Amino acid sequence: MIAVQAIAPEPQVRHVERGRTATRRRFRRAQRSGYVAFFRVGGLGAALVLPLMLYVMLTANLTSLNYKLARVQAQKTELLAQTMRQEDRIAKLESRERLAALAARLGMHDPQVYAVVTLPAPPRSRTAPHGIALLGAMNQWLSAAAAEDLRH
Repeated sequence: MIAVQAIAPEPQVRHVERGRTATRRRFRRAQRSGYVAFFRVGGLGAALVLPLMLYVMLTANLTSLNYKLARVQAQKTELLAQTMRQEDRIAKLESRERLAALAARLGMHDPQVYAVVTLPAPPRSRTAPHGIALLGAMNQWLSAAAAEDLRH
């Protein structure tokens, strides 16, 4: 006789759902663990590279500022030397000996008689008329019209 095999009882619906949800959780956890590992390695790399890049950027900025400072100092030195040369040239052109030689060549001489001239007093400026500044032109027109009426 053939032995009757024991048929496993059908799992209850509740146990089937538990198994499905557990499988989904394991699948999601496996997916997340891949991302978590990637982000851990990326975060570690960023933590190592970021301070290094910051240091390099600051050093490059400092170097460029040093070059600019050297350029400006060289320009300042050149301008100071040029200013000194120009001042020497001005002093040479204004020297009394040179001016006396030019005057002698042009036939100029010191005056025999000195004349004292009094200058006339500068004209006094008119005081500004009082009134509204916006209507200044109208005040002039009205004053001119009133003066004309008084003449007639």
